Formats: sequence, C-alpha cells, structure tokens
Amino acid sequence: MKRIVVSNSEFEGLRLAMLEDDQLFEVYLEEADEESLTGSIYLGRVENVVPNLQAAFVNIGEGRNAFLREKDLYASKPRNGGFLKVEMLKPKQKIMVQVKKDAMGLKGPQVTSYISLAGRYVVLMPQISNIGVSKKIEDVNERKRLHNIAREISKGQGVIVRTVAEGVEKEKLEEEIENLRKKWEHIQKRFKYARKPQVLYEDPGMIEYILRERLDDTVDEIITDDERTYEMVKKVVESYKPTHKPIIRLIAGDAFRKMGVEKQIMSALSRVVRLPSGGVLYFDATEALLVIDVNSGSNISGADSEDLILKTNIESAREIPRQLRLRNESGIIIVDFIDMAQESERQLVMHVLEEELKKDKVKTSIVEFSKLGLLEMTRKRTSPPLREFYEMKCPSCNGLGSVLSPLHQARNLIHELEELEKENSINAVDISAHEALKAFIDDKRMQELSKNLKISVNISYDNPVPFTYTITYKHVKKKNRNKRTKK
Repeated sequence: MKRIVVSNSEFEGLRLAMLEDDQLFEVYLEEADEESLTGSIYLGRVENVVPNLQAAFVNIGEGRNAFLREKDLYASKPRNGGFLKVEMLKPKQKIMVQVKKDAMGLKGPQVTSYISLAGRYVVLMPQISNIGVSKKIEDVNERKRLHNIAREISKGQGVIVRTVAEGVEKEKLEEEIENLRKKWEHIQKRFKYARKPQVLYEDPGMIEYILRERLDDTVDEIITDDERTYEMVKKVVESYKPTHKPIIRLIAGDAFRKMGVEKQIMSALSRVVRLPSGGVLYFDATEALLVIDVNSGSNISGADSEDLILKTNIESAREIPRQLRLRNESGIIIVDFIDMAQESERQLVMHVLEEELKKDKVKTSIVEFSKLGLLEMTRKRTSPPLREFYEMKCPSCNGLGSVLSPLHQARNLIHELEELEKENSINAVDISAHEALKAFIDDKRMQELSKNLKISVNISYDNPVPFTYTITYKHVKKKNRNKRTKK
C-alpha cells in the first residue's frame, strides 16, 4: 500500500512523506520561514560577467545573486551564428531566468535562461522546438503515439511528454499544453513591462508540486493533519481526474508521529543501516562525496563465502537507492561493495541497482566498477540533504567526528599555565575543567606550578562541555576577566 502523508503546522512548517507498505522512502521538508525557489521565473539584472568562470551573476531580487552558467544561457539569435558566450551579456542587462537549484550554503541559487513550464502530463519549453517522451515509458507503440501527439500540439515549441501521460488521451494533453501557453504569454507580458528584479512566475507550492510529480494510480491514500491542506489536496486531486482516486483522510494530531514517519526519519540519520540477513551499510558524508561501505556484518547464512558475499551485495543494491532517496544525498557517491570474484556477479549487482534506481525521480548515473572494485555514481543535486534539516555541527568537535584526548587536553592545560611565567599582571587563575580530565591532571604538578608562578590556582571539574577546560585569569591592576576555552 502506498501512502502520501502531509503534516502542516506553524511550529514545524510543511512536511511531506511517501510510504510504501509503511516503509518510508521519500521526505520533503519546507521550513516555515524558508520556501524553495526552484522552478520560479524571474526578471533579473546582470550584475557582473566572469569570463574565467564562464558564468555571470544575476540579481533576481532575493538577496544573494544567482549564478548563470554559460551552458545555461539562451538567446534566440546568437551573434554571427556562432556559439553563445557569456561575454555577450552586459552589466545591468535585463534577462529572464528560471531557478534550477536553490541556494545552498554560501552559494546563491543556480539559474538558467532556458525556460520550461511543467504540467502534470507535459513540459512546455517555449524557446526551443525539441520533442521528447519520457524514457520510463517502455511500450514502443505508446511512445510512438505520444510522440506523434506531442508533435501535433507543439506548434513549433518544445514539448516533453511525462511518464504519467501513458495512456492519456490526446484531448487532455492538448488542454494542458494550451493552459501552459497562456501562462507563458502572461510571463512574457510581465517581463516586457517590468523594470526591477522580481518574480514573474512562482512554481506551485510543495503540496501541489508533489501531487503533480508523484500522484499516480499506485497511490492508495493521502493523509493529513491540517484542514486547509485537506481541502487543497481534495481540490488538486479532483482537477487531475485520476483513474484510481486515492482515499483522502484528515486525522487529529501530528500525522508524522501518528504514521511512524518521525521515527523512521531518526533512523535514516544514522550512519549505520542494517540489512535483513545481517549485513551492514555504513554512510559517511564529506564535503566532496558520499562513501557507502558494504559489510557482511553478522550475515553467516550463505552456503559458502561466495554465496554470502553475493547475497549481501544484492541486498545492498536494493537498499542503497531507497536510502539515497530518503536521505536526499547527491553529488558523487562511491559504493564499496564486498569484493566479488566473478564479473557476472558484479553485473548482477549492477542490474539490481539500476532497476531500483528507476524508482527515483532524481537523475542518477552509474559508472562501471573501478580497478579498485569501487562503484562510482552521481545523483543530481536538487535540494539540501535530509541531515542538513535535522543536524548541526557538534560544538565539541566542530564536525570532525573526534576530539583531542583527555590526556593531551590535560597536557595543554599544564603548558598554558607554564607560559604564565612571562605574565606579571596575573595573581590568580580559576580553571573549570570537564570531569573526564580529572584522572589526567596531576594535583602535585598543579601545586608546584602555583608555587613557582606565585599565583593562586583554583580548579573545579564542573565544565559541561566534554573534554574541554576554561581558564579565567585574574589581573592585579585590571578587574576585567579574559576567558579562553580549549576544545
């Protein structure tokens, strides 16, 4: 049974989850104070052009400047019939752009001047004339039928037929493409008369977007805890007129907690994922890439070691795509499967992985196994990973995953006190240390230091921050205190 669960509250904002047989496989979060810009169309002003980066920075009126790459630059008539160059843009030039990726970290949003308007069944690309049909529609005759319809209704504009259009009659596709054309005409008029950077068209909110992208005949139920959301969902579902209409339920209380979604999210943030037969996956994310290590763990059920290895790797190939969707990890992904002796076994694992990845709406590309036996993948980055919404850097280790040992912290404390020999204005020191340092600080050594330095040294083990200490220096002439914290 497939469900869509929507929770909407002032406190936690809008959250949406997709479950299959009560197992979570996708989560979408929209913080109450931060909405996604992806898909929205803007009138922008070119701020500056950077030929070395083959890019330009565009002011779209949203704070940080947007980043426009040369390959995302569109012009109806390139000068001299040559390729488009970013140098063709001029500072303060007016330009229409669409957000491809939201701002992440210190980077502003990424934009393109190739505009596309997505409907439920088709995508209109008004500036170009390409015709395409989703590759996920495998029936050759159906692909041919949809391609012919798209060409008929395109009127020289680009049209991509989406997966959910399979089996849909021509009239419905034609009606949608006309609605998209009207939107495009309205956007063009706004662009023509507007002067300042501003939004020209906002992509539908997250609820409508997810229903447009994910609602199909396999969805059995939509559950929400918010009355306004309930009414909106009913209205959107009615407008799509699906052949299989899902049950729409309004429940009391937090839908994420009632349906067990919150608990599964907490599990998804774990570094360790256990497989059904005892194998283990380890997820380690860095700034550059995500590394997934496959380990046989307690899996000893195979008839021999080769059977055990293959079974664990196949289970991993099924679980990894679900985890990538759930965690929303992207970029470069390296999978270290357990070494397999036969090429046929590697190909079988690749096949299982590819089949599972077909369920993912986000584009993922798989590269062959490397000479070191590592499988390389890339997953398109569309929004921040799940961990960024739920986690923060550890204040003790600053994201390193480790801290200085208590032995070395105790030594650092002694060395810092020894350096006070050069200070004549200090007559007392108060030290607040974490209790873990107590076993490594030599009381006799501290007494000797106090005597040699001719200062009062007072130490207490009440510092709440693990493996740290704070020194407060009391000066003879100045009453103010100077604190230093060591981690």
